[in-house]
Amino acid sequence: MIASTSSPFAIHDASPEMAGGARVLQVAFACHPDHSMESRNGWRRATHAARRHRVTLIYGDSTPVELLQRRAEEEGVGDRLELVPVQAGVIGKRWLRSATTYYAGLRLWHRSAYAVAKQLHAAEPFDLVHQTTFCGYREPGYCWKLGVPFVWGPVGGTHAFPARFLGQLSCPRTLWIELCRNAINAWQLRFSRHVRHAAKQSAVLLSATRAAQADLRQALGVDSTVCLETAIDGPIAEPRDARPAGEPVRILWAGRLRAWKTLPLLLRALARMPAEFRYELRVMGVGACEPKWRELAERLGIAQHIQWIGWPAYAETYEQYRWADAFAFTSMRDTSGTGLLESLASGTPIVAVNHQGAADIVNASCGLLVPVTGPEACINAFAEHLLRLYNDKPLWKRLSDGALAQAERHTWEDQADALLGWYERALHAQTAPATAIKLPKASGSPTTRSNPAGRGTTQPPASPRTVQIQSTV
Repeated sequence: MIASTSSPFAIHDASPEMAGGARVLQVAFACHPDHSMESRNGWRRATHAARRHRVTLIYGDSTPVELLQRRAEEEGVGDRLELVPVQAGVIGKRWLRSATTYYAGLRLWHRSAYAVAKQLHAAEPFDLVHQTTFCGYREPGYCWKLGVPFVWGPVGGTHAFPARFLGQLSCPRTLWIELCRNAINAWQLRFSRHVRHAAKQSAVLLSATRAAQADLRQALGVDSTVCLETAIDGPIAEPRDARPAGEPVRILWAGRLRAWKTLPLLLRALARMPAEFRYELRVMGVGACEPKWRELAERLGIAQHIQWIGWPAYAETYEQYRWADAFAFTSMRDTSGTGLLESLASGTPIVAVNHQGAADIVNASCGLLVPVTGPEACINAFAEHLLRLYNDKPLWKRLSDGALAQAERHTWEDQADALLGWYERALHAQTAPATAIKLPKASGSPTTRSNPAGRGTTQPPASPRTVQIQSTV
């Protein structure tokens, strides 16, 4: 429901007469060129689509429209990308601040986004809709109802926390949270009508991993194309030399310091190392588990080897990956993991758990995989693999060169080509719903955006053009 509050959205269209290509609507709750992985994904997909098509991007975070327009112009698509920020209303903002009510708040935002999309579609119909972020399957939005070919994904978040590792969680509360999440995930993926309708209406459905592809097929009976939800942002490094003789091996771990990341698996592995194994560990990230994990490192007698460096600005994180001789990935539930790609781009060999997205990214050419058969086997394998990298410099060099080669397969340029191919497929698939929804007639000139609820004010074109849109949800 759209009504009068103080929350505006602005529409910036640098060129009202955009020509060539299809008219594409993208919906990305998160969108920023430099912030989180989800935000960067939303931005990249918009600018890549705008290379060939006329893209309208509805996004939901607080990124200033002027910043995005400037970046679009720098990337050569400023005249083909229309930016439509839609902010959550009072209730939605409140719910988005709590983990318990987050997805309810996200759904309210999607309702507002859909109201805006319907008005834009009535004024000038879209040829295709793409729901890009968030990656998680739980909230596909409502724009699949517009009656044009719908692309959804890449979709992830279908995986459960492995039951064999629940005992590694640090407290009863986190154990309860993961048990509840596993149960909710199993139910929602199979029985959510909202998710099922969006999946069935998709002309192209993209799964972020092979595991997600299998989950979607089993739960919903739908086929999907596997495409990693993210790609490498920065430059790919030059080939590296092994560390000098006598130097400690430098290990990097990166991610949110939250229970499901299971950093203690690595800490316990390091505590089992022989005395001659010299190492430094940098933990890059912040989160609620940091005090307990610091305490665990003290109890294990390894605290003197660890630097807790927090979370630097994104542009500075590459320095950490290039510092490292090995990247350790311990997460028990992650669709993929940006750190894996940044390690590849830095020529840093990876030691990672062999499941979910990590199993799609890491292979024998660039890393050593750890079985997820149980905690003891996992801890021992981490220790053995790190010791191999410490002692076997030819192995390290082979994996480092292999990481750089693997990085070339995960660039955003490759993703851009794939994205345009998906759109061609969707536009020619003839799989859109047979009957489109009835839309209200547009009022005003084609270059004027009116209030989707029929209330508030409509302003004449400006640069950027703005209207006051307010949400009660």
